[in-house]
Amino acid sequence: MSERKRAQLVGAGKSLERACLSCGMQHHQAAPDITDRAQDPACIKCDSPMFSLSDGSTVTVDIAHHHETVVKALEKFEYTLNQVWKQSHAGYLRLIVGGGLIRDAVLAELFFKKSRGTVLDFSEENRGALLIRIR
Repeated sequence: MSERKRAQLVGAGKSLERACLSCGMQHHQAAPDITDRAQDPACIKCDSPMFSLSDGSTVTVDIAHHHETVVKALEKFEYTLNQVWKQSHAGYLRLIVGGGLIRDAVLAELFFKKSRGTVLDFSEENRGALLIRIR
């Protein structure tokens, strides 16, 4: 694992400033992992969930077209999923996965994550892209 990625992962538990989408109040929250979505902290002003509300936007990331192996692409997928959950209000993550082994591995992981409640839903826009609903 590279030093930069290790530093990003170590810093992932840091407190960050996040605005409530309902009332706009700023909070300093430790960002939870997407796997801990059941423990979503609430706004102290209006009791709205801080990480489950979405602004309806979509983040697009290509994890398959820079000579990634399946293992590297799955690492990128996990990292991207957590970062989008922690650092944005996006409701969807569009993954560009190509049409081969990476796509099959990500689909298998998504079926598992959906059964665990980590992602809410996903669809295949076309053979090379997946749309994942996270909020």
